[in-house]
Amino acid sequence: MNILKTLQAVFPQPNRQAAKITKIRDDGALEAVTLFGGHSVVLRGSGYAVGASVFYDAKTGRILEAAPDVKVVEIRV
Repeated sequence: MNILKTLQAVFPQPNRQAAKITKIRDDGALEAVTLFGGHSVVLRGSGYAVGASVFYDAKTGRILEAAPDVKVVEIRV
């Protein structure tokens, strides 16, 4: 029995990604651009303004918390 796999099944970890909110839609959803890759995503959450950086669960699209507003630089190796 693998205890780690059992715990991960009971307490699944979110697939945490970062994005910057670009628009608040009429239906309450938030449109955002991912910080890595620049893809558009639709997120669920409230209390965030346009221009705010957030962490979100990539599996569910739910905003987890505010992210620090720092400049992101992607370095290809």
